[in-house]
Amino acid sequence: MFRRRSARLAAVLALCFTASLAAPQAAAAAPTAPAGAETTAGETTTLKAEDLDPAKATMIPEVELLATGCGATCDGKNPATFRIYHSGCSTCYHYCSDDARTVASNNDGISLELRYSPRCRTAWARVGNDFYYPTVRSYYLDGRVRTSYSGFAGAYYTNMVNDANLLARAEASAGPTTWWTSKY
Repeated sequence: MFRRRSARLAAVLALCFTASLAAPQAAAAAPTAPAGAETTAGETTTLKAEDLDPAKATMIPEVELLATGCGATCDGKNPATFRIYHSGCSTCYHYCSDDARTVASNNDGISLELRYSPRCRTAWARVGNDFYYPTVRSYYLDGRVRTSYSGFAGAYYTNMVNDANLLARAEASAGPTTWWTSKY
């Protein structure tokens, strides 16, 4: 048991050493703190919700995010670039795409996926190429349409819709033909 722990510790130390060699490059590429964040000795320590640009980020306590997701705050936002800050620190954030998984798909002549983030409780559509025009549609549990977003937020995917206690479906069209996934 001691040998396994020693081997793991050695592997972790080797990884940390390797990462420290690359740190100057990584630091140059690191995102800057939002305006208004307090800093100490060059490190950002605290962040206030009112300091964030609501088009780019939001502050949600981690407990609330785990319980309810980011809700309507994430409607219409890009899952790969919209930041969900928590814990009041400028380096404590998630992107909804970080934990995304495919929950429904249609591969009948198309590559169409409904992507879902369990942490954010959001969904978005993703297509295999830009020949298809994607849409994500949000539904109330009784079947009424709540909202939808069409077009590309990034490489082949749409903006997000809130999916907490709701349903979502991915759709794509090319000319007169429309494909869709099941609702999730």
